[in-house]
Amino acid sequence: MSDTKNGFYLFFLLLWYMRISDAQSFIAPPKSSAIPGTIQNDGDNFHILDLSIANNPVFPFEYSRKVFYTATLLQGEYRLEFEDRNIDISGNSLLFTTTKIPFGIQTTGLGYAGISCMFKEEYITKANSGYRLLEFPIYKPGRQNIYSLTKEQTKDFIDIYIKIFDETRANSAFKDNLQRTYLLEIIFNAQKLAPVSSFVKTNNTTEVIACSFIRLLESQFPVESPQNAIKFKTAKDFADSLSLHPNYLNRQVKLSKGRTVSEIIAARLIQEAKILLKLTNWNIAEISSALGFEEPSHFNLFFKKHSNGSPTDYRKLHKE
Repeated sequence: MSDTKNGFYLFFLLLWYMRISDAQSFIAPPKSSAIPGTIQNDGDNFHILDLSIANNPVFPFEYSRKVFYTATLLQGEYRLEFEDRNIDISGNSLLFTTTKIPFGIQTTGLGYAGISCMFKEEYITKANSGYRLLEFPIYKPGRQNIYSLTKEQTKDFIDIYIKIFDETRANSAFKDNLQRTYLLEIIFNAQKLAPVSSFVKTNNTTEVIACSFIRLLESQFPVESPQNAIKFKTAKDFADSLSLHPNYLNRQVKLSKGRTVSEIIAARLIQEAKILLKLTNWNIAEISSALGFEEPSHFNLFFKKHSNGSPTDYRKLHKE
C-alpha cells in the first residue's frame, strides 16, 4: 500500500463502515446540569463514535469534564487540551482518557479522521468481564496516556474497531459481550505499546506508598455536588487512612514525587477549584464547601496564595 493510500486508510474505512445516523445519535445525548458540556446518558454504558470530517464537520470533543472513559484512535493533526497543558499531535495516535481530568480534542488540520469508544466505569467489571477498569494501568486515576502508532499498528487497531462497528449494527444476543471483548482487546494491545507520555511505576515500598496516596487523593475527584465535600484534605487525613505516620508518608511521597504531601494536595485542590470555577455555575461558597474549607474566606486566601488572584477574578477571566 502506498503512503498516500495508507494515509487515508482510516478515513475511507470509516466512511464505509459507519452510518451518519449512528454518529449523530451519540453526539447530543442529555447534558449534565452540574458540568455543562458533558455527555450523560444513564441508560447506556457504551457508545462508539465516528470522528471523521465527513460525518462530523464540527468536531464533538469540546473541553469539559466527561462522565465517560475513552479509547480513541485519531488520524491527522490535533491539539489535546488538558487543564495544565496542551499537546499537539499528528499522524496516527491512540488516546485513553478518564473521568477524573477534563479534556478536549481540537482539530488543527484540514482533514481528520478518528474513532472513539466512550463508556462508563461499570461497562467493564469483575462480574461481566473478569476485570475492573481501574486495574488497567492506562486508566489509573490522574493519567492521560497517548500512544503514537505506526501504519501497521494503526491498521491492526482499525480492524478491532471495525469489529465493534459490525456488532453495533448486528442483531445478536451476544452483541454487548462481543463489543466488550473487542474493547478489552484494544486495551490489552495498547498496554504493550510505549506511551508518548506516562508515569512508569516501579515496584518498591516508596512507590507503592506514593501511588496509594495519589489513588486516595484522586478517588475524591471529580466533585459532583456541593453537598458531597471531599473527606481527605490534610497530610494527617491521608496518613490516618493509610495507617501510616504523617512524617513517614511525607518522606516517601517526597522521595517518589519530588514534592511534599501538602504541596500535592494543594496543587490538586487548586486544579479542581479552577475546573469548578470554569465549568460550573456553583457560587464561591458552594465550591469552598465542596473542597473542604470551613469558610469561604479560608478558600479565598488559599486560592490567592496559589494562583495570584481571587476565585472571583479567575472566574471572570476564564468562565466559558
